Amino acid sequence: MKYNGKTFLITGGTGSLGKALIKRLKSQGANIIVYSRDEGKQALIFGNQPDVVRVIGDVRDYEKLNVTLKRHDVDYIIHTAALKRIDDMEFYPDECVKTNIDGSENVARAALNNGIEKCILVSTDKACQPVNVYGSSKFIAERIFTNYDYNSKSTTFASVRYGNVIASRGSFVPLFMDLIENDELIKVTSEEMTRFLFTLDDAVDAVLGALDNAHGGEVFVPQINSYTLPSCIKALENITGKSAKTELMGLRPGEKLHEDMLAETELPFTYQVPNINLLQIRPQYTHKTYQDFEKYDGPHFNSELWVKEDIEELSDLINKGLEC
Repeated sequence: MKYNGKTFLITGGTGSLGKALIKRLKSQGANIIVYSRDEGKQALIFGNQPDVVRVIGDVRDYEKLNVTLKRHDVDYIIHTAALKRIDDMEFYPDECVKTNIDGSENVARAALNNGIEKCILVSTDKACQPVNVYGSSKFIAERIFTNYDYNSKSTTFASVRYGNVIASRGSFVPLFMDLIENDELIKVTSEEMTRFLFTLDDAVDAVLGALDNAHGGEVFVPQINSYTLPSCIKALENITGKSAKTELMGLRPGEKLHEDMLAETELPFTYQVPNINLLQIRPQYTHKTYQDFEKYDGPHFNSELWVKEDIEELSDLINKGLEC
């Protein structure tokens, strides 16, 4: 098994991605430590899994992180913990900074001080050319990990961005489906809005692909398709067999009409990871020699430019995502 005997610490391990990661890693022989602040979710999700070590802690607490790593022989950290509700973070930027920036720096510092082999930050498309508090906090977190790698002689640090994960906590897809099935009104921000969509399995592939290929300081970007909001609603109508009731409401605080996964300014530093739909953005300042990957020569990733309108294909993708 791929990770047989390796020990992973997953921050925020009770979230959608954390749970999916743990399920995959356990199937590949890994030992798991869940580090999160919600004892109720820990007990509910992992209470009947004695092979999962549960630690109640907050990434804001460096000393608790440091002690946890000293007590356990951890090989890898996957840092998924974050405050991520975009509109809420516009009103609580101080709390966002404490968790997403200070917390990420705490994770990186604890990893470096305890000789962790690799430490991966789970970032977001919102970090690419950010316009809101959440995206800005993740952009800075990416830079923190890149900087820690530059100054590290032992621990490898890297980040991986991902888009809207179907069926994850906070995804609009299951929300819209419930509203359609219950004949309730869907408040649409804009009919022109586009979003990158993929499944939890795809997200796990991206995170573990970043872990396996991280050489130091990179940001990894999955190559995924985007879809318009009306296409998503049509696909959900196709799945449910019911018609949606919609009303335009305008953009929420901090919301973008189109998302970016890879900026034009990042293209000169972007390479194609072989055998996986993953791009590698290399840091502009580094003293490392990187793998002999092929240079990426495609366009930048903006959700408006990568739109697919195949409703049947999108319906299949949503069904697959809801099954994860």
